[in-house]
Amino acid sequence: MLLELLILVVLSWISLKFRFLEPSGVASAFIIGLIVIVFGGLGWFLLLLSFYLISSLFTKYKYDFKRALGFAEAKGGARSWRNVIGNGGAAALFALGEGIFGGGMFFAAFLGSISTAISDTLATEIGLLYPGKPRLITNFKIVEPGVSGAISPYGEIAIILSSLLMGVSAAIFSVEPEFSFIKVVCIAVLSGFIGSTIDSLLGATLQAGYWCDKCNSFSEDPIHNCGCEARFFKGVRFINNHVVNFASTLIGGFVGLLLSLILP
Repeated sequence: MLLELLILVVLSWISLKFRFLEPSGVASAFIIGLIVIVFGGLGWFLLLLSFYLISSLFTKYKYDFKRALGFAEAKGGARSWRNVIGNGGAAALFALGEGIFGGGMFFAAFLGSISTAISDTLATEIGLLYPGKPRLITNFKIVEPGVSGAISPYGEIAIILSSLLMGVSAAIFSVEPEFSFIKVVCIAVLSGFIGSTIDSLLGATLQAGYWCDKCNSFSEDPIHNCGCEARFFKGVRFINNHVVNFASTLIGGFVGLLLSLILP
């Protein structure tokens, strides 16, 4: 346990130094990481760590270009506790469930949750690099980049590849030896795709949307990246991106659990 704590401390320092996370995000990530290590084990933590490192790197990738579009993560890409809980909170709950009930029954749920989180994150970060205009998932109308619920070819490819990566990693780490390689990969890819698609549907329908009149641009937050107040125009005010992320990762986890019972 001492080694695991040392790993968490080192990762916390790296996150602060390279501005992957804000201090509040570091504290939240430390707690989630500790829960996953204690109740899930080292293999579970390695999956969580893979998600964190990959998503952090892609958040920083071509950051200036994304910032010019007006849709880069604020504060240089450093994520807050809201981002951390939104993407990792459900995974921590599934790890806690494994610690309480045992038997490996929550592994598939954990994998589904992490696959959804990385699929959604990379679909956003890579999708913003698509040279064309994305389309809204509900009616396939052309919309501006960064609009909640928008999908693009780059984003959809990122969903498949990132969830596939999680499945292969889980198999390599032998997180659940009783599951075959094919079963682990199928759970990761299917739950990641379904979970991230639900995220897009919630983003297009229920998630609050704002409009910055100064920049003539969409915003997910009442304060646009330019610093100006944006006006509310769609969705439910209290359902922000973090709420949608938590809901979709939770659903992705339950999809993974269901698939583990269906797949041979």
